[in-house]
Amino acid sequence: MRNIISVSFALLLIAAVNVSAQSDDKAATTNQEENKMIQMLGRFHMKPTGKAEFKEAMMEVRKGTEHEAGSLGIRMFSDTNNPDLLFGYERFKDFTAVEYHRAQAYELALANIVDSTLQEPPKAYVLGPAVANEVVAPRERLVGEDELFVVALFDIKPSQWDRVIAQYEKQILNIRAQDSNISFNVYPVVDNPTQLVAIEWWKSKEAARDFSTTNPLSMETGQVLTESLERPIAEYLHELNELKP
Repeated sequence: MRNIISVSFALLLIAAVNVSAQSDDKAATTNQEENKMIQMLGRFHMKPTGKAEFKEAMMEVRKGTEHEAGSLGIRMFSDTNNPDLLFGYERFKDFTAVEYHRAQAYELALANIVDSTLQEPPKAYVLGPAVANEVVAPRERLVGEDELFVVALFDIKPSQWDRVIAQYEKQILNIRAQDSNISFNVYPVVDNPTQLVAIEWWKSKEAARDFSTTNPLSMETGQVLTESLERPIAEYLHELNELKP
């Protein structure tokens, strides 16, 4: 009955240890608050008969989390192309804030309906330090109906990892330089050495698609990914709509 807590807690514990160790690494960021911060992306595959109940419980989690002192923001999304998928994106100041969050009544209530409302156990992706310095939009800003928000959950061929990271070190700055881009970040996944999560937010779908098909570096990045991923790029992409409070 408590799948969501057990999965999240185990992964977040790994993240806390990982981030703590990085604080002493000369290659890690010098921003101590970023070193402590824990952020996680959750993927939930709902049963058609359980969607209404699960969404309602998730929105209660969102409402409650916004009032937690240790929360740095929480967002909920539905998948544009799969009505049975829901995503949650949580950011916390540190592991103590996570422990407090997991003990709240709304989080426990959500855990109690996991088995009856989901088709499979929830998947948690604990995000490591961003490939380039993280740039995020203010938590008060919501994704507009005409904007594009995409999450990519990439599985990289082990032999191609360094190549993909090097490519993204160029591409991230290239994307952020575009007036039509709101934010773009790429993160390794804690405890999964071949997985990357890319989160991009654009002012319009048209601007994003035009950029990806005409910008030379963007097209080069697309080719690198085509050669480096375990499956076709499209299978990893999730176009999302933000659920409003």
